[in-house]
Amino acid sequence: MANDESRKCPYCGALLRHPYWQHIQSNHPGEYSKNETWIQLYKDYCSMGMSHDMSVMVIAELFNQSNADVESYLKESKVI
Repeated sequence: MANDESRKCPYCGALLRHPYWQHIQSNHPGEYSKNETWIQLYKDYCSMGMSHDMSVMVIAELFNQSNADVESYLKESKVI
């Protein structure tokens, strides 16, 4: 992820600024609630310098899931 640059919403193509996940949560709640969102969040958090454990913990808290569930999904998706 680039620093403070705009990026496009993967669902509607709108040009977004950080925090772009707020747009997705507000405007695309169905897509936001899908586990696939965890993949991009994980990649983005790690690219910002967050550790693996911290990234998993933040995603788990955002989606009210256990760390084990998030980590398991990311492993199954071959992200980690």
